[in-house]
Amino acid sequence: MHNKPKYAETIIVLVKYKKFFRWFVADKEIWFLDLKKLISSYLEKGYEIPNPDDFSDRFNIAVVNEDTAEDFLQKLSDFEVGTEELRKMLEQGRYSHISDMLPSLYVDFDDKELTSYYPEPASYELYVPNGWLGKYEQFIEVIPEDYHYWIIDGNNLFLKEHSCNE
Repeated sequence: MHNKPKYAETIIVLVKYKKFFRWFVADKEIWFLDLKKLISSYLEKGYEIPNPDDFSDRFNIAVVNEDTAEDFLQKLSDFEVGTEELRKMLEQGRYSHISDMLPSLYVDFDDKELTSYYPEPASYELYVPNGWLGKYEQFIEVIPEDYHYWIIDGNNLFLKEHSCNE
């Protein structure tokens, strides 16, 4: 794994694409799906953006949606992690704080939805592609059981150290 989850830097994201689920641990900035909307909101607030049409930091993909998902996910393949790898990290305590290990985003390319439970005011849900639904809410209960890396020997490690049902 190239990255390990680190609060406010790299986040854990579950992606559903073509009915398959995949975990990623990658820089949090890469997950604003519609960079054009994000940049536009900064410009409206009076911020200066040096090269507003330069998306080279994200593989030259301005909007990640169902049409660009395959290319985007292929370019992110180095940041894909398996459920077992996440489970081992959690089990071995290889994180600074339990909140580092909570999934922050669920991106469903099949149903065109992004659900954020990122604790900081990043508002990923506001910068989704046109035709998508963006929402801020807990999504852990919709994750298929096979992907529950936080369940070890029948114990929910999130409930032991951090309540996910706030």
